Amino acid sequence: MNRLNLLLILFFTVQLYAQESNTYIQGKVLSGSTPIENIHIINRSTNKGTISNKKGNFKIYVRVNDTITFSGVQFYTKTMIISKIEIHQKFLNILLYDKINELEEVNLEYKDLSGNLLVDSKKVMDSISKIQSGALNFAIMDFSLTSISVAKQLDEDRLPDSTDPMMPLGGDILGLLSFVLKPAIKEVSKIGKKKRQQKAEEKRYQNALELLPEKIRKDLGDNFFEQTLKISTDQIDDFILYCVKNGAGELFLKNKKMEMIDVFLTESKIYNK
Repeated sequence: MNRLNLLLILFFTVQLYAQESNTYIQGKVLSGSTPIENIHIINRSTNKGTISNKKGNFKIYVRVNDTITFSGVQFYTKTMIISKIEIHQKFLNILLYDKINELEEVNLEYKDLSGNLLVDSKKVMDSISKIQSGALNFAIMDFSLTSISVAKQLDEDRLPDSTDPMMPLGGDILGLLSFVLKPAIKEVSKIGKKKRQQKAEEKRYQNALELLPEKIRKDLGDNFFEQTLKISTDQIDDFILYCVKNGAGELFLKNKKMEMIDVFLTESKIYNK
């Protein structure tokens, strides 16, 4: 009887030890809130592992203080040591971070190029095969208005792209020229737009100057011109126009009235003479 009791005690002790030393836990691997599959989960202490499924779930046997690694091609490897807390919870939530691979600067070189597209295109493997033979030979191109009209019509009809091997030669070269010259045309358009805006601004400024004599006279009053500056009533408009041309108008537009009055005081002496 004593021997049987001893065996039973030993049996339960081994079972308890086995349960404590080798526990089956589950887990889920996520990137943000997205489950990740095919993540390798390795128990480095036992050299056994598993892989997460489509839902990011996995199962693995662990013990306290075991080292577990989680790794994937597109993610940074994560390592954790199993504690009694994980053993008790029997579940692991693992968050992995995307690995951003940055390529170093790459310089591509191709030797023995002459700078002539027609010649160089024949040297390069997998050259511009979709462009007809001779499409890069500018010497034989026809830049007549007829070709331009045809190209315009093709563009309006939205036919296949200019590199289509069935497209006429004129369409190919015009498409190529359009690609090459587009930045320059865009820049010229910007310059033209800027000049038009500048001319419109100058016109508005000139119109404002023409209306200034009446506004200035109304703002300062005839008494200022007649009594202070000794300008006769019938000459006020002429005097104001004279001063506007000498800077008074610009000062009025900038609301610098004191400086404008100084101009009037100075010019009135000259004008009266």
